[in-house]
Amino acid sequence: MTDGRPNVVLVSIDSLRADHCGYVGASPESGLTQTLDCLAADGVAFRNAIAPGPQTFSSMPATFTGVPRAPAAVERHGDAYGWERRLTTIATHLERYPSLAERLHDRGYTTAALTPNPWTSTAAQFEAGFDRFLDRSATGQHSRLSNFISRIPQVDVDTKPLELGLNMLTNQSFFSNWESFYDDLLDLRAGLREPYFLWVFLMDTHIPYITRRAHRQENSVLEMYYGVLRSEGAMRGRAESVPPSAVGPLERSYRDTVRAVDAFLARLRSDLAADDPVWVVHSDHGESLGEHGNWGHHHRNVYEENLHVPFVVANAGVQEVVDEPVSLTAVPDLVETLARGRQFVPRAMTSPFVFASSECGRFRTVRGRRFKYVDGDGDAALYDLSNDPDERRDVAPSFPAVARELRRHLDGVERHRSEQDRIERAAAVAAAEDPTA
Repeated sequence: MTDGRPNVVLVSIDSLRADHCGYVGASPESGLTQTLDCLAADGVAFRNAIAPGPQTFSSMPATFTGVPRAPAAVERHGDAYGWERRLTTIATHLERYPSLAERLHDRGYTTAALTPNPWTSTAAQFEAGFDRFLDRSATGQHSRLSNFISRIPQVDVDTKPLELGLNMLTNQSFFSNWESFYDDLLDLRAGLREPYFLWVFLMDTHIPYITRRAHRQENSVLEMYYGVLRSEGAMRGRAESVPPSAVGPLERSYRDTVRAVDAFLARLRSDLAADDPVWVVHSDHGESLGEHGNWGHHHRNVYEENLHVPFVVANAGVQEVVDEPVSLTAVPDLVETLARGRQFVPRAMTSPFVFASSECGRFRTVRGRRFKYVDGDGDAALYDLSNDPDERRDVAPSFPAVARELRRHLDGVERHRSEQDRIERAAAVAAAEDPTA
């Protein structure tokens, strides 16, 4: 700690469901998240944390700026969203709003990051505010293998299938595991003066759920790769395309990857013990494992398996279990409060109802502690999470007043976001036309 300002380590974990974390309610016998549970017991355990969106590109820009993305900011291309179009949309959002890294850098923190996720890469402008930014998602990371293949006639290394294949062979991007870059992460830390802000993004729990032998307690290597080979439907988000024989191996592989990220937390916590940092750990979104006809997160639904995430703050001088809903958009204000040397009040970060949306805004939800209202492309439903945590029964006919109130709240949030976006676009145009304004 320097001048009352603590070192801060932020760990973002891709695709980790809250219900696989012991402190939220997973079976203690599973032992999946022993280190995370210890951090939760010693610090602040948010048990109803909600991601701003069901995918990284709809969640992390909002989590890193504290400002939800307006659906109107996403340009449609037919029925699909192109890779480059998404990156441009994310970059525009991060250029418009100061990120957590920029805010801490302005407060005198040295800042460093390591991310293998393309949606949080330099191409998406996530490096703003970082003194050092190690992007492990770039094709250039393939090094000699990529250069060799590029010399083969009529082979384009920039095509998406080949790029994914190279990523798998070289532990990059969606196929990254933390052991492959851990030494680089420690090197990043070694180059930082205190107080520092260190951010790392983990991909281990992202489909196709490949993990090293040390963390495989339920699957053999053959079962793991069998699940990978039969997971094309899962990669595309379609549960009906996953053969029954692959469901068990995929679920077991997923649990093994949860063990892997928990092992990362244990090791980094030990290696940085002398720095005495504040730990902020969260997932960017959840993961479907066959619920509601979906697998993975390549769909845009806003059910609990997609949005309910772990969120823990440890070593910040506060110990509390918080059951009120909290959005991950609270992360920047929370961390900046700590960076100012102030004690944060966990419940001040919560809200009776929090909002989440797919990138296009076709799937939206307002989520409270008991009730959750979902508008899925015009098909609305009210769920009573206390009695129906799997969101199977629409109880709007039984609670019409609650449904109407949450619908008004949902529409009010959308109107505010759309109006805010229009004002900011107009201001940007005015500034471009008259730089002295």
